[in-house]
Amino acid sequence: MSRAQTLAALGEFGFLDRLLPTLKQRPDVLVGPGDDCAVVRCGNRRVLITTDALVESVHFERDWMTPHQLGRRSFLVNLSDIAAMGGRPTFCVISAGVPVSYPARDLTALHAGIQAAAQEAGAAVVGGNISRADRLFISITLLGEVGDVVTRRGARAGDELFVTGTLGDAALGVKQLQRGRSGGHAIQRYREPQPRVAVGVVLARRLASAMIDISDGLLQDLGHVTQASRVGAEIDVEALPYSAALRRLPAAEALQLALRGGDDYELLCAVPPRRVPALLRLRKQLGCQITRIGRCVSARKGIEMLGAGREVHVDSGGGWDHFVTRVRGS
Repeated sequence: MSRAQTLAALGEFGFLDRLLPTLKQRPDVLVGPGDDCAVVRCGNRRVLITTDALVESVHFERDWMTPHQLGRRSFLVNLSDIAAMGGRPTFCVISAGVPVSYPARDLTALHAGIQAAAQEAGAAVVGGNISRADRLFISITLLGEVGDVVTRRGARAGDELFVTGTLGDAALGVKQLQRGRSGGHAIQRYREPQPRVAVGVVLARRLASAMIDISDGLLQDLGHVTQASRVGAEIDVEALPYSAALRRLPAAEALQLALRGGDDYELLCAVPPRRVPALLRLRKQLGCQITRIGRCVSARKGIEMLGAGREVHVDSGGGWDHFVTRVRGS
């Protein structure tokens, strides 16, 4: 008798590839499972829905940040999904699992962090649930509203690929936290993501053909776009935007962090060539760096890494998978 296949063997995305096709949709579901957010029609409005969880010893260790910082981060990682669809947040509900030994004052501070981040983003906390658990976890369901929707599915061969901000900092921050460091640019990038909500709205207005936020690593999230859009991609590794902290690292280590690190919560978008001049004219209005890193090509080419006009070898695999990757940032 064959043994049942485990999630460790199948992987998070292998399991989802099996599950998602079984989910039946209604006519008022405009974008179903498989994107950063679902989009549903409520009357004359398009409503975004997303949910994500942070689990102790999976996404964070308790001594990596204060409860208030953890609360903020748990909201902000969900907000990044709203940004990736070109929307703005409206309402959220919270589900928390808490060990019985967890100090009540820390739980109060954690909720205050969520509330503060939500208020700054223009969202209201409207309810939730709390339960006993063996380890701390926070799950937030966030709703938003959107006009022009951009998904992962619209990229075409010839589209230019752009990313906001810099890549690899948060993953470097995780490595530094694991080594006992407590401060610095990279650690702050991990603790306090900067979801690009305003930029996402601008990109969704007839600029981007496809978009995703970089939560699981550039290579993995680009793979979601190429798979959904049925295209390939060429990435210019010399164009990848690094912070000063990454530029101080050996080149091979910086490249691995930028390609696979995850937790950056920057936006990756595809832009048709005819729209690139308009995007470049808007650069100063975006409020953050945006960098061309490559282009979409025929699907049969897959994803290629290029440097100085030549193909660059990059080890296969990588990116975050809840059932394969052992430690966040590894």
